[in-house]
Amino acid sequence: MPRVRQATAQDAQEAVALIISSAPEAIPLLFNQQTLQHQYFARSYMNQAFLHQHGQFGFGNHWVIELQGQLAGIGCAWQREMGAMYVQATLDSMTQYYQGTDVLEVLNRCQSLQQVFARPADGELCIGHIGVAKAFQRKGICSELLTHFVEKANELDKQFLTLDVKQDNAAAIRCYQKFGFDIERSTLDNSPMKLGTYLHMRKTL
Repeated sequence: MPRVRQATAQDAQEAVALIISSAPEAIPLLFNQQTLQHQYFARSYMNQAFLHQHGQFGFGNHWVIELQGQLAGIGCAWQREMGAMYVQATLDSMTQYYQGTDVLEVLNRCQSLQQVFARPADGELCIGHIGVAKAFQRKGICSELLTHFVEKANELDKQFLTLDVKQDNAAAIRCYQKFGFDIERSTLDNSPMKLGTYLHMRKTL
């Protein structure tokens, strides 16, 4: 049976690759940036951000499944009450990578997606960054991660598990629906990034 464990800083290389695979269009558009003085890359940023333990992309907010000596899957979870440490660590990860006012463009892009990725309600645990390595796809890894997050939601006394998935990600949507998620709404990204349509899904616990 696959084993879910807390991610560690030592997982960074494989973990970051899996996180990027969970949103291969959105993450580069959010974090790649070129200015007259600097060229920034999403993968470089994510490598650094993963080491900020308590931030949005930090290892402390991710769980992994390790099989045959490699990471088979990853996922993270957040709730409305993430606290000041989470916010500060996320900001620190950005300001330590993007120089000076360059970070403002990244923050603006992230802010523009709030219409698509709504903040979790009080009774919800939102999950994301669900990525499964190609060698381990269709082997129950996604369901194992979801089971872990159901347990975590119950521990936190949440009534719902929620997620957002791109409308054209048919394989992921099938996995989520099989696990008991229902489609709540669809939202078209009207930001300058034009990421397409996302489905907001929710499972009652």
